[in-house]
Amino acid sequence: MRLPEHLELLLTDEPILDVYSYGPWRVPDGLFEEIADRIDGLLADPRCADLTTDAHKLLTLPASLVAADLYQIIAFLPGVSAIRAGNRCQLHERLLARHLSNPAPLTELHTKWHTSTNYWRPPVDWLIEVPDRELAIELARDSLAVLEGIEPFEGRRRALLRLYDEPPDCDVNLSKSELRAHWAAHADDEILAEVPELAGPVGYLEWVWSGLQAAHDHLSGAVRRSRSVGTHLSRLLIQCGLDRVPVELSVVLGDDLYKEVRARFWRHRDGFRAGAWQEEVRLWLDEALVEGAADACRAWLDMATRFVACVQGLPGEPQRSGPDYTPIDQFQRDLRRLYAPRRRVANPLATKLATARKEKPVRDEAAAPPDVATGLVGQPELTALLQETTGGNSTVRLLVAGPAGTGRRLAVQELAKALELARDPLWLTHNLFAGKPLFEAAAKLHADVRDCAGDRLLVIDGLDEFATEAGNGQALISELHRLLAVHEDLHLIALCGEAGVERIRDADPALLNRFRVARTRPFTADGYAELFDREMRRRGARTYKRARDAAGALLAVTPPTQTLRNARLVAHLAELAIESVRDRTETDAELVVKRADVPRAFDASGADDDPLAALQGLTGLETIKREIGLLIAMTRAEKLRAEQGLSGTAPTRHMVFTGDPGTGKTMVARLLAQIYKKLGVLSSGHLVEASRAHLVGEYIGQTAPRTRRLVERAMGGVLFIDEAYTLTQPSFKSDFGLEAVAELVKLMEDDRDDLVVIVAGYEQEMADFLTANPGLDSRFPKQLHFAGYTDDELCAVFERLAADDGFVLAPEVGDALRALLRRTERGPSFGNGRFMRNLLDAAVARQAQRVTGLDRPSRTDLVTLCAEDLPSRPAPAEERFGLYL
Repeated sequence: MRLPEHLELLLTDEPILDVYSYGPWRVPDGLFEEIADRIDGLLADPRCADLTTDAHKLLTLPASLVAADLYQIIAFLPGVSAIRAGNRCQLHERLLARHLSNPAPLTELHTKWHTSTNYWRPPVDWLIEVPDRELAIELARDSLAVLEGIEPFEGRRRALLRLYDEPPDCDVNLSKSELRAHWAAHADDEILAEVPELAGPVGYLEWVWSGLQAAHDHLSGAVRRSRSVGTHLSRLLIQCGLDRVPVELSVVLGDDLYKEVRARFWRHRDGFRAGAWQEEVRLWLDEALVEGAADACRAWLDMATRFVACVQGLPGEPQRSGPDYTPIDQFQRDLRRLYAPRRRVANPLATKLATARKEKPVRDEAAAPPDVATGLVGQPELTALLQETTGGNSTVRLLVAGPAGTGRRLAVQELAKALELARDPLWLTHNLFAGKPLFEAAAKLHADVRDCAGDRLLVIDGLDEFATEAGNGQALISELHRLLAVHEDLHLIALCGEAGVERIRDADPALLNRFRVARTRPFTADGYAELFDREMRRRGARTYKRARDAAGALLAVTPPTQTLRNARLVAHLAELAIESVRDRTETDAELVVKRADVPRAFDASGADDDPLAALQGLTGLETIKREIGLLIAMTRAEKLRAEQGLSGTAPTRHMVFTGDPGTGKTMVARLLAQIYKKLGVLSSGHLVEASRAHLVGEYIGQTAPRTRRLVERAMGGVLFIDEAYTLTQPSFKSDFGLEAVAELVKLMEDDRDDLVVIVAGYEQEMADFLTANPGLDSRFPKQLHFAGYTDDELCAVFERLAADDGFVLAPEVGDALRALLRRTERGPSFGNGRFMRNLLDAAVARQAQRVTGLDRPSRTDLVTLCAEDLPSRPAPAEERFGLYL
């Protein structure tokens, strides 16, 4: 397979600047020399005559402040830690050579590449010493103007010019970090789209992650044996030498993926071999390269390099990443090795044996069609349709709808084998198109369809997500309809959820006529039994019939939990059973699963056995406990009336929690989810925690789908939105928060039978929040206020936390603790329970210092906290993060 046409420039000897996020660009003859002359002309301007510095390490001293600003902006324009390559990628040496103190020698290597983490500085940063602020901005703007003509940078350069044209009104004497914050906050959405670094370290990391995820998804569709994205992220974190997984990733990746990455990080950190991992990634990219995914390979390398730089710098700006963290060198060499023109030598043996080559046997059209869907369990409708589809010679057009974990993706794999097409299937999801301009998204869809037509199965995973996308979704659905009419030889399978057929019908009724529709159903007890037996065989165990039947019956009545549903529940139960088998089986003996190995009860959520008792055991919160007791009584009464055949309408159970930080709101929400599950109100009983970042998108059309996906994750449980008032606060520039609220209000009513939404925050701010949308107040009939803890309650919290950590308190600690609390400010930001957690951590650290100074500390010494271990004064609010240490 050839390289895409726009990448073939990389195989020539032309002067090339290859910015991976833009593509290879042929540098016009004389352009860099012309820009260097423009720079010299600007530096010779009388306005710059006395503006010099002796602080720049790379410029000839005394260095012009304008040259320093140019050095910075040249490094920033390709993008922070973005890959720029090609034989013209040495930008500083080619544009500023006359002003560098020690310029590197120029190279003509086509595999040369650079990255830079020079983050953006406002115009008055290097030019801070310019007496006239307007002159400083004018010179910074002129620095951008002289760089005109480098096509890969033009979008970012013009965006910064627009920013400089309307500078923010702020004090020029602010610190550099404060100046950057003011200028970045002044950038509008169009500027941010070109210069996402202005969104700050976490905002830029989120932008990078969205690109890395899209590239990984594309590569996973091209290469059958691809590691999960969680594996790639954990290896990248280990590779760059981090000693922990940054907590900021929980906001960027979402709770589930963050937990997976963190678990894999700690599991594989010891014994990790960087060289072996580099080689594995290189071979993975090479395989994708020959499958026609060159652009996705380059995007993955670019975004992975940026990702490493971002996480290394957290919580601050990105830091320079090592040159061997991602296999950029190897990939560039492999690309030229595989695709560069080469001399060909004829082998006479090929001609000699050509006449003896046998023709490939023609397939007997009258023979029985291939057996398909052999791995499916309990899906007769889908199995029959797949058998019928592969029995003829017509183009395959299937729409498979059903719950997650019911075999939809397995059916695709089986069908792909039966079709015997030349290439492996190409998988597409709506995330690959999200955020792109319509013309770009449509162009990608056209390219993917053209690439697959005739010899490759195209799989659209989540076609209903396209249909409900508020941005380009409707247009892409219409475009797909037209493409199906044009490319009659395109084999296509679309997957969607249970209600996906109706969503697609609402978006484009005629599109459904292009598909044959099959639905998958939840498994029966017999289906679960068969799946359980397969899982055990996969683990090398044999299952007795009574054990198999017991597992099937148990799984049929087990409520799902988030993504653990249907077939995914089976693997979870199989792990429990196989552990029991191994515990009672001698080494090297056959593993046999008996009835006793299958538990009598199975709760995939891992919830507490008695959440009501756990609630009653919480310190304080007496008013909250009484209110929840009333809710429980109402629920039980509803069940009693229903059992007697009395009619009634289920009440709305959404709630508002108000109160200061650390008063137990999240803990109570988690226990309430489990209580409602035991009462039969919720099917799963899990808790999904969210904030503004989980609901609100970065661009128009992303917020509503993001909110829907979050609600789908919370179905069957409780969605807990902390600091919900930030969704409606006018301090945020965009109104995307209000879009999230509007979508949430609708979904709360539609899914009220198996979803509880709890919004939380400060009392006054939440009162304002409820007035922001006409439907909000009525959706939350119950409001619970969590009062701050009393001194006695805080002492009880401290004692319980200490006991949980294995410490006992000396008798005098109680009085010392109360004295400390009396001297502590109790403003709105006081942490209550969190404050006591931090206080205990500080006391444990001081106790450790004390006991390690003893000659032979006893066991009692090691577990006892004394009054002297407590700090002597309350910490100011700004110090409480590292309390008293």
